[in-house]
Amino acid sequence: MSPPRALGALALMGALALACRPGPGQPPDDRVWGPTRGKGPRIVMDRAKADKGDPAALLDMLEAELQRNFAALSSPDLDPPAYYMGYTVTAVDELYLEAEDGALLREDRDRNRVLDIDVRVGDRQRDNSHSQGGDHGPGNGLGSGMPITLDDVELSLSQAIWLDTETQYKAAVSKLRDVESSEQLRSEDDGPVHPDFSKEKPTVHVEPEQSLDLAATQEAWRDVLAEISAELGDDPLVLRSSVSLSAEANNQFMVNTEGSRVQTGRVRLRIMLEARAQAADGMYLQRSESFEAHTPEQLPDVERLRATATRLREELLALRKAPIADPYTGPAILEGRAAGVFFHEIFGHRLEGHRQKDDLEGQTFTDKLDRRVLPGFLDVVDDPTVTTLGGIPLSGHYFVDDEGVPAQRTLLVDRGRLKTFLLGRSPVLPFRRSNGHGRRAPGYQTVARQGNLVVTSRKTYSSRELRQELIEEIKRQDRPYGLRFSDIDGGYTITDRSGPQAFRVTPLMVYRVYADGRPDELVRGVEIVGTPLASFDTIVATGDEPGIFNGVCGAESGWVPVSAVSPSLLLESIEIERAAHDRDRPPLLPAPGFGAPGSGGASHTAGKSTGKAPAQTPGKKKSGGEG
Repeated sequence: MSPPRALGALALMGALALACRPGPGQPPDDRVWGPTRGKGPRIVMDRAKADKGDPAALLDMLEAELQRNFAALSSPDLDPPAYYMGYTVTAVDELYLEAEDGALLREDRDRNRVLDIDVRVGDRQRDNSHSQGGDHGPGNGLGSGMPITLDDVELSLSQAIWLDTETQYKAAVSKLRDVESSEQLRSEDDGPVHPDFSKEKPTVHVEPEQSLDLAATQEAWRDVLAEISAELGDDPLVLRSSVSLSAEANNQFMVNTEGSRVQTGRVRLRIMLEARAQAADGMYLQRSESFEAHTPEQLPDVERLRATATRLREELLALRKAPIADPYTGPAILEGRAAGVFFHEIFGHRLEGHRQKDDLEGQTFTDKLDRRVLPGFLDVVDDPTVTTLGGIPLSGHYFVDDEGVPAQRTLLVDRGRLKTFLLGRSPVLPFRRSNGHGRRAPGYQTVARQGNLVVTSRKTYSSRELRQELIEEIKRQDRPYGLRFSDIDGGYTITDRSGPQAFRVTPLMVYRVYADGRPDELVRGVEIVGTPLASFDTIVATGDEPGIFNGVCGAESGWVPVSAVSPSLLLESIEIERAAHDRDRPPLLPAPGFGAPGSGGASHTAGKSTGKAPAQTPGKKKSGGEG
């Protein structure tokens, strides 16, 4: 038996809490983040409209090839003929810089173009996209990921499209035969028969092609990254200190046989700071933070990066001294960024449309439309049309999804009641149309995914008030302490019904909060575990400020950028367990650059720590970026 699918592995790309507070007023609408309490200015969600551009020559070339090949493959002489085809080219021009311990480690430039060909045979009710036990992978005629010529060389492009279209058609036919054979065994007790492909209006959307001066970016940041990495690693107890910059101009060109012509582009920049240390018992520890931007001007200045590096280093050293957490169940506060990941993992994934019709999925919320699934003071929307929130760029933004459907603000939960699912072009009855959430990485089949998941609340408290509510809950339950989670690395969730409907989230900064007034105590080695329905019932109040988690999420359709926005959550009960960790001995050699043993450097005798600094680990691993 194959293991359960662990979906939504979320990799940290940055987390920035907003400094301003939302103001009083009406419940959240499509323009403003804001609960019904609090003081200060409202926080505006920016929906910048896409600029109109001129279509690239590549669009016309793709359309000419599409029409010629579809004319042949849709012929009634074929059994079965194709009823739909789509071509997508994703062009990426990217830069990656990485510095470690004050020196440049990597300096890479890359340019590539990838072709995805989607061929559908059968009909909209049943075609080769039909999932058989979660089979959304390659080999079904949808998504190919073939590298193609970097320039618009017509013969080379035509050759690649011709060969890959042939391959995808044959794969589609083979998959449809398997689907038809499997469906003969279906019984009336298996539930409604959902269509496989929705009918949508053609989309004509042409943005200007995006570019980024990578040479200027490279020159401007190489020395800065080296300087910040030296600050981050300025202690012999820090085993490695990596600071990286990734800059990417991504342009996508899509045509299909329904008449859609889509040209979209985005620029994405990210600075990531990562540091690693090792506790005396062998546990490896890390701190990381990153900054997302849509333009170079949005990146932080050197002083802010230096201050961030100093803070991360100090937090990492504090973690080394912290005790390992005990397994615990009791009240807790998930601060904004951690709360965002909490909702992304255990709620958002379970609302993705294809999971409602897959026989192997747990289908936690499939039969709960218009029923309460969250406390009545919570609303949830997923809005890819938002570019920034309070001036902070959101990673999950796009104007048109990967099936050529315009992105839409989708109200998922209204006053605690489930209203709809995240939908691509794979309908989930009673819904027959996409709401613009079909997403994929090149080479994958498109499925419904999250974009910008935004949680808002009608029952809010200031951070001081929320902490006091936590203390009262600790006393009421007669617990020795409560917990406060201030930062988080990521997590994953299992939605496959062959395994437990559970989630696991890995927090980085966790504190014990004592009701008797003692200072909060930092602990390490924590993982949050639980099941979704039980966890949501324990939410009793929220904070009044949003926190933003920007990251990339991995699931059936590959890694896609996402954002999760949420106020802090007060939970009556949360469960943690000890995380697994290595038992490697700390380094025996003294760390170079910090003095000789006995003068502030590292020294170990007979495998026993002297209490001084351990050494730098030989053969440091290079950071690969997004995880």
